[in-house]
Amino acid sequence: MAGLEEVKEYWDSRSPGLLHSEHEAGTAEFFADIERARYDDEFKYRYLPKVAEFDRHSGKQVLEVGVGLGTDLLQFAKNGSNVHGIDLTSGAIDLTRRRFELAGLDANLKQASFTKIPHEDDKFDLVYSFGLLHHSPETQEGIDEIFRVLKPGGRAIVMVYHKGFKYYVRKLFLYGIVRGELFRNNPQEIVNRHSEEFGESPLTRVFSRSDARAMFGRYVDLSLQCYRLDDYVPIRGKPISPSRLLLPRMAYRVLENLMGWNLVIKGTKPSS
Repeated sequence: MAGLEEVKEYWDSRSPGLLHSEHEAGTAEFFADIERARYDDEFKYRYLPKVAEFDRHSGKQVLEVGVGLGTDLLQFAKNGSNVHGIDLTSGAIDLTRRRFELAGLDANLKQASFTKIPHEDDKFDLVYSFGLLHHSPETQEGIDEIFRVLKPGGRAIVMVYHKGFKYYVRKLFLYGIVRGELFRNNPQEIVNRHSEEFGESPLTRVFSRSDARAMFGRYVDLSLQCYRLDDYVPIRGKPISPSRLLLPRMAYRVLENLMGWNLVIKGTKPSS
C-alpha cells in the first residue's frame, strides 16, 4: 500500500473540488462555485447538510479531520460551532484559512496527519471526517485517534467508501472484467487507478458494513447509512440518474442504503 509521503504528495495539489470552478483558487468566486457544486447538485452531496449535522453543534468544540477546501468546516462555523481542523497538506490548510478570512470567521487550523492529531485527550464534542480515512493504510489508527480526542459522550461522524455499486462493483466489472485489467492488476490497484477526480489515486480503500463495525468497535450507538447509488448522465443538458428515473423514491432509498458508495458512520465515545 502507498506510504504517507506518496499520499501527501498526491493530495497536496489535488484537493477534491478543485475542478468544480474555473475561477482562480482562493477567490470568493472560486469558493462560491465549490459550495454550489457540493450541496446544490441533487446527485452529489445534497444529503450532506442534514446528515453532517452542521446546525446541531452551536457552542460546541468541533474538529474536522481532513479539511480539504474548508467547505464543510465553514458550515459548522456559520452555525456557531468552535471549529478546529487538520489536514495532511499545506495547500488545503492555506486555502481553508483563506476561505475563513473571506467569511470573517475563525478556525484553529493545523497541518498534521490523522495518525497523530495534535490535540489533547477528551477535547472535542464532535469529530467529523468526510472522505479521508480511506486514503491511507492507517485507517484504524485514525479512528482510534478520533476516539482519543473525543470527550466522553462525544460523537464521531465519518464517511468512508463502501463496497457498493459505483466504487466497487461497477469499477471492477467495467475495468477489471470488460477491459481485462484483472489479468494485470489486483482489485485494489484497479480501484486506485479509477477513483477520484484526477484518477491514479495512491490508495483508495473500500469497506463493508462489517468492516466498519469492527473498526468502530470501541464506539457505542453506531449508525451506518449509505448514500449516492450512482452518478447522473447528461441527457440534453439535463442531469439524469438512471436509477432514480426507474425506481420509486422509497425503493431507490432502500437500494441506495444497500449499495450506495458513501458509507456514513456515526458513533459515540462511551461516557464511562
